[in-house]
Amino acid sequence: MSIKLDDFYNLRKSFAHAFRGIVFCIRYERNMRIHIVMTGYVMFAALQFYELPRAELVLLILTCVSVMSLEIINTAIEVLTDKASPEYSALAKAAKDAAAGAVLLSSLASIAIGVVLLWDIGKFGEIASFFGASLYASIALILSMILSCIFVFTGKERRKRGIKKEKQKGQG
Repeated sequence: MSIKLDDFYNLRKSFAHAFRGIVFCIRYERNMRIHIVMTGYVMFAALQFYELPRAELVLLILTCVSVMSLEIINTAIEVLTDKASPEYSALAKAAKDAAAGAVLLSSLASIAIGVVLLWDIGKFGEIASFFGASLYASIALILSMILSCIFVFTGKERRKRGIKKEKQKGQG
């Protein structure tokens, strides 16, 4: 069995396609950007202020990744449904709603897992003291929140059913 140069080229292409899919979701899906921001804040807090055992940290990571993975699958279902059913269809709506429901269930489960792993009133006081005691930390937190809001709310609009959203609003 020999490894061919084409194998590496195909593998690289495969990864490039996957990364383009992730970038598409980040660019066009506000909920994906929300998941990324929340994951960043949760992971920062978990690593900076908690001494989670390795298994709990892995659970937290898997939980965050599962929400984002389902958001990507939801986006794929929405895009394919819009392409396959350009006119309104109750079944297309049901497919899109079901996919969104999967993301919602995963998000709610991730919140529950986060609460179980990270709910500690003493740690909340420690976190507040950390940001309250340092002007630089407070400024960094405020700037990160402003940048997070800009990131979340300045994505591009995805074409739906072949018509831009603005045109849809003007027509109906």
